[in-house]
Amino acid sequence: MSDYFVLRAIPSIEQKSVQGYMEIEDWDDVEGFDDWGRGTRAQMRPSGLVEIKAVPYKGYAGKPDDFQDASVPLMSKRLKQAIESAGVDNVDFLPVTLRNTSSGEAYEYFAFNLIGLVSAADRAKSTMASHDGDFLGDTQIHGLAIKDSLAKDVLMFRLAEKFSVVMIHRTVKEAIENAGIDTMKFVKPEDFMAI
Repeated sequence: MSDYFVLRAIPSIEQKSVQGYMEIEDWDDVEGFDDWGRGTRAQMRPSGLVEIKAVPYKGYAGKPDDFQDASVPLMSKRLKQAIESAGVDNVDFLPVTLRNTSSGEAYEYFAFNLIGLVSAADRAKSTMASHDGDFLGDTQIHGLAIKDSLAKDVLMFRLAEKFSVVMIHRTVKEAIENAGIDTMKFVKPEDFMAI
C-alpha cells in the first residue's frame, strides 16, 4: 500500500448542508499563469496585484473552495499553512484576491505553482493509456499504482504521467486533516481515474 494520495477538492456543491456553489472565473483577464500547472518553474509571472472574480450561484453564501487546480491553480491561506507545516517546500506562491461579485467581499488566496514532476506510477501494476506512447502529461489513468521509491520522499508533486494529478504524502494528508480542513478528498491511487 502506498503512502501517497491524490489530492482533490470536495467542491462546495457536493458538500453536505451547502446550497449553491461559487465559480472562480480564473480565465478572465488574468495573464501570467500560462505554465503554472506543469510542475516546472514558471517562465511567466503576473505583475502587480491579481484580483479574480468569484461568482456565487444558487444562493451560495460561503467562501470559495480551498483548492482549485485549473488554469490558475489556487489554494486558501489555511491550506497553504497546512501543507507548509508538513514540510512542503517546493511550491511558488503568489497572493491573489478573490472578489465576490455579489457581496464585494474579498478572500485572501494564493496562486500556486507546484514545482516537481515525478514519474511515480508503477506501470506494471497501473492501467494507463497514452495516445502518443510517451506516458507524459496527458496519460489516461483507469487504475493507478504508485511505487513509493520512485517518489523519493517528495511530499507533494505533480504526477509526470498526468500533470493535473497532485500527489501528497500521508504526512501532508495528516497535516491537512489536523488543521480541520474537511473540504479535501484524499483518493487512494488504486481508486483514482482520470481521462
